[in-house]
Amino acid sequence: MKQLILLMIFPLLVLSQPKEPPKGERCVVCGMDVNMEPRLTSSQVKLKDGSYRYAESPKHIIQFYLENKEKVAEVWVKDYRSGKWIDGKKAFYIHTSSGPMGHDLIPFQSRIEAQKEAGKGKVYRLTDMDKSLLQRLEKGHIH
Repeated sequence: MKQLILLMIFPLLVLSQPKEPPKGERCVVCGMDVNMEPRLTSSQVKLKDGSYRYAESPKHIIQFYLENKEKVAEVWVKDYRSGKWIDGKKAFYIHTSSGPMGHDLIPFQSRIEAQKEAGKGKVYRLTDMDKSLLQRLEKGHIH
C-alpha cells in the first residue's frame, strides 16, 4: 500500500519543479529580459494549465501572482544566499533599493537569514503582500 501511494505521489513531486527561463524570455509584467541576473533575481510562476510565466524580479512575479491567483499553481523565486529556487509561497522577503528596476524584494528560504539581512527592517511573507505594498515599493516608499 505504501509503495502504491509513493508511486502516485512521486510524479507530482517531480512535476512540481521550477524551470530555468529560456534565453530571450521576457518579464510577464514589464517585458524586460528575465536572464539579466539569473542567479539571483529570475522568478517564475507555474500556472494550473502547466505553463510557466517568468519575471526578472521577485517584485514582478509577485505582482503577476496577486493579479492572477486563481490561475497560479506555484510561485518560484531564488534564495538570495544560495541562488537556488525556493517556494515563493513559503519564502521570506525583505526590501532592497537595488533590484533590477530599483526598489524590489529579496527572497530568503530562512526567516533568520532574512532578518539578519534586513537588520531592523521588516520581513514579509507572500501573505503580507498586496497591490498597495507593491505600489509603495515601486515608488520607494517602503522601509
